[in-house]
Parts: sequence; structure tokens; C-alpha cells
Amino acid sequence: MKSILTAGALACSLLVTAFVSPSYAAPKVVTDGALALDAKGTAELSGTGFTPNADVILLFTTKDGVESDISYAVDPAPKADADGNWKTTWSYGRFVKKKLVDAGDYQLVATDADFTPFSQSIITFK
Repeated sequence: MKSILTAGALACSLLVTAFVSPSYAAPKVVTDGALALDAKGTAELSGTGFTPNADVILLFTTKDGVESDISYAVDPAPKADADGNWKTTWSYGRFVKKKLVDAGDYQLVATDADFTPFSQSIITFK
């Protein structure tokens, strides 16, 4: 009897999770490789699997661990289309000029308008 209740509770939990937690794909940097440490550098960013027609906030973590909203430096503002896809261009030169990045890996987190994380990706500078 105990195993039937446990199995039923697990099945019910999985069903609720399936409806409440959609699957999101990580944003990705569309480049030919690592980003150059260029004071005028830009990168194409895109994502798939997001909530249709939802705004997307992009948070970048600098070398000192500070998480920055990079909305001011992307064009157009990322917003998922009816299929949950978005694409934007990030002008990251300010991060290079201010020495907020060095060669290495950095985290980019895509969130909703309430800053609830959807997914994360790694951006590499060389």
C-alpha cells in the first residue's frame, strides 16, 4: 500500500512539474569562437525555447563577480517571438574598456522580467 501511495505521489509531482516548469534552452553566443578583447566588439546572442512573447533580461557576470544587466548594450531588446525564439546583438566593448573582462569564461544568464532565471550559458573571451 505504501509503495502505491509513493508511486502515485511521484507521478502527480512529475505531472505538475511538466505543466509548471517549461523546458528552456540556454542562450547561445553565435560567433566563430571566443570573443576578442576588442573595445568595439559585438556578439550575436540568441535563444530558443523561451515563453512565447516574453521579455528576456540578460545578466552578465564580470571578472570580479558582479552581475550586470546588459539591456543597455543590446539591440534590439530581447523578446521571445511567438515560437519562443529571440536574437539580439550585444555591444560588449565597454566591458573591455573598463577592464571588466579578461581572457577566460564568463556566465550569461537569461531571466524573465522578474529576474527568474531561465537558463545560463558561458561566453569565452580570448
